[in-house]
Amino acid sequence: MKTKNPKFLILWAASLFFAMPSSDAQVTIDLSKVTCAQFLKYSVADPDKIAIWLSGYQHGKRGDMTVETQEFKENIAKLKSACRQADNSQQPVMQVVEKLFFAK
Repeated sequence: MKTKNPKFLILWAASLFFAMPSSDAQVTIDLSKVTCAQFLKYSVADPDKIAIWLSGYQHGKRGDMTVETQEFKENIAKLKSACRQADNSQQPVMQVVEKLFFAK
């Protein structure tokens, strides 16, 4: 009996490997529970990316669809500064955002 072409076997095995469903787990984050300490230490994600999400969330909540890019950069710096304060380190970032930018 003649053996099969090794190239065919390699391609066949590779196609099976790539056809298998991915086992990458999706990670979800409850941003209402992320503390300032976690935010600053990159424990969850890049702080700038979290700040972008928070900005979109807060603007959407208020029906404001505009973003002032220079103001946005300044607000990220203000948020990081507020989170560095010792009394805020265990506060959820979302609460600090509310106090810092939306307190009445």
